[in-house]
Order: sequence, then structure tokens, then C-alpha cells
Amino acid sequence: MNKSALNEAVNLCKETTREALQTVYDSLNQGQQKKLIKDEKVKALFDLFEVNYDAQKKG
Repeated sequence: MNKSALNEAVNLCKETTREALQTVYDSLNQGQQKKLIKDEKVKALFDLFEVNYDAQKKG
């Protein structure tokens, strides 16, 4: 596997993970979302995968 193929595979994996995390987050109600984001480990994971958890951006 060359470098460009590896980068493509990594990007695909990251995008798939981001979409899955975003779907889970979006399916929660507002109270559940707020509670989840208070957990620093979850927030760091969401930041890593660029999950949109800002309610103002949503909509």
C-alpha cells in the first residue's frame, strides 16, 4: 500500500466514524446532548472527528 492509498483509507475511515458519531449525537434529545458534551473525553473525541455539537450551528 502506497502513501496516497493509505491516506485515502484513513480519510474514509475518519469520515465514516464522523458520520456515525454525528448520527448518534443528532438522535439524542437536547438534555442528553448537553450531558454527553460535559464529558471531556467525549468532547475531545467529537473534536477529533469534527462532529458538530454546537446547537447554534445545527439547524
